[in-house]
Amino acid sequence: MKVTVVGAGNVGATCANVLATREVANEVVLLDIKDGFAEGKALDIWETAPINLYDTRTVGATNDYAKTAGSDVVVITSGLPRKPGMSRDDLIATNSGIVKSVTNSILEHSPEAIIIVVSNPLDVMTYCAYLTANKPSSKVMGMAGILDTARYRAFLAEALDCSPKDIQAVLMGGHGDTMVPLPRYTTVGGIAVTELIDSDTLNAIVERT
Repeated sequence: MKVTVVGAGNVGATCANVLATREVANEVVLLDIKDGFAEGKALDIWETAPINLYDTRTVGATNDYAKTAGSDVVVITSGLPRKPGMSRDDLIATNSGIVKSVTNSILEHSPEAIIIVVSNPLDVMTYCAYLTANKPSSKVMGMAGILDTARYRAFLAEALDCSPKDIQAVLMGGHGDTMVPLPRYTTVGGIAVTELIDSDTLNAIVERT
């Protein structure tokens, strides 16, 4: 399997590293518009292969979508990040243009690829990619719920000084201010979290998430 990650920033580079070290794919292509940036990150990942004992080949490219040809999955992480005081929605105008351009370029070389969007604001950018790609909804998706749920579980584990693996939880809604944590359905080792933590601390964790 071949996976392309568009955007070699912290999220994109980390994604490429996990894909490689866990051998999720046979080849990972890391692409960015900044000259030499993706190549350097990809080389760093590939050079750890003899130490971490994996075979996934990781290559970098500067805005050369031809190297992404034949990708089975494409992860779009590109876009401007939030600055202090900004909401995710403040990024719509700029990042929608970036996501449209990336989607068109990817499909030119990998028309059958599944697209996973990570760029913010996540829900809007996913819909933007979906409309641009003109693919079934099963082929274009956004990464949101699993991240938000993981954050929620991690914050609870921190407050309770327990393993995140013992926490079962779910969040609903969008990736942003509309997300809805559900403390009533959150358990720690089978025990309702509301029995283990006071309401003020729980509300603070929900707000932090």
